[in-house]
Amino acid sequence: MFDSIKMKVSSVFIQPDILRQYNFASFTYRNQKTGVMTTFQMQDEIIPYIKYQEASSTLTIQVSIPKMLYGNNVKAIELSDIPIFFQRIQERLQLLFGIHIAHEDWRITRLDVCCNFHVGNRTGEYVRQLSKGKMPYKDTRNYNHDETVEFYNKSSRVMLYDKYKQCKRAKEPKEIIEQSKGILRLEIRPSDNDMKKYTKEKRAIHLVTHSFFTYIINKTLEGLPYTENVETIDYEWLLENKKDISKIETYLAYTMIKNLFQESGIRAIYTTSTLPNRRSLAKQITIPKKEGLKRLEIVDSVQG
Repeated sequence: MFDSIKMKVSSVFIQPDILRQYNFASFTYRNQKTGVMTTFQMQDEIIPYIKYQEASSTLTIQVSIPKMLYGNNVKAIELSDIPIFFQRIQERLQLLFGIHIAHEDWRITRLDVCCNFHVGNRTGEYVRQLSKGKMPYKDTRNYNHDETVEFYNKSSRVMLYDKYKQCKRAKEPKEIIEQSKGILRLEIRPSDNDMKKYTKEKRAIHLVTHSFFTYIINKTLEGLPYTENVETIDYEWLLENKKDISKIETYLAYTMIKNLFQESGIRAIYTTSTLPNRRSLAKQITIPKKEGLKRLEIVDSVQG
């Protein structure tokens, strides 16, 4: 699956009379080597970002592929959608500017590779667990506790987030919010170097493919910083019982010490009055535990 894409093509001449027909925001500046240079920028109902640099005859566009095709970016695009996307771009630019751009002429400057993982009510657990770790050569930051974790550097980023919460905050239509329930969204912005390693010229027809999707997703999944796959305490249960958090903390500490030093060891640690209290508390509290999180993996599907 792919979401936002930014791509450009050079040596495209658009007639000045055609440019003046539209509500372009134009930016003119003087370049010491080439003289005056003008950049035109506009928003279109189909292609939200269009920029044309007059001096170099370079056209740049940016669009969300699923939003263009479906009206939202919750649904994953199908393999059969990719040629439809390129065809619609070609037809729209032909209509707007009277130019014909071959699919193979587009070169990518940004491509967001995405994958939806249906994990039910465990989206927050994945975010919290992965927030504890680091990916090589990237910093880690967390947003809203269990909503988003991001691994980033100056040239690339990997982000996992609760799609349902993101759709609710964005006030998406009710049906879109319902579709997003239980989705943990993985969003990758590969670096320029990542794309060049795959295909030197970064042509869109070679990157907006199932093979590149699989390559980037698998490479990223292998590097996610999972903590030890053990049973975890149910966070929702903790929230429901936060009034007893002091007792729960005492119980957890006692259990950890007992597991480390066994029965014979704890007799030397606790006083004769405290130990019976800890044993009594241990009988009173039962903490429900969840099975450890499974590693995320893609199935052989058409998410690309």
